[in-house]
Amino acid sequence: MEWQVVTVLIALAGLMATVGAPVIKLNSTIVKLNSTIQAMDKRLETVEKQAQKSEDHSRKSHEKIHGRIDGVEGRINDHETRITILEGGIK
Repeated sequence: MEWQVVTVLIALAGLMATVGAPVIKLNSTIVKLNSTIQAMDKRLETVEKQAQKSEDHSRKSHEKIHGRIDGVEGRINDHETRITILEGGIK
């Protein structure tokens, strides 16, 4: 009877070792993946902030350029009017 108990205990210990080793490896892999995902999340937040700043800067630059273009268009129209008047006066 005692040998049967010892045999059962040895079998249970072997089963625990067989199942326990992969579980420990899986747990360590999950921890590594979790830390990697957290690092990538932080990097993604940084990239998104930089992209937003770049987009804001581009928007301001475009507004400034369009303002200049509008000003130049007005000056060109004035010059065209003056040229038309001058050419009309010469004929």
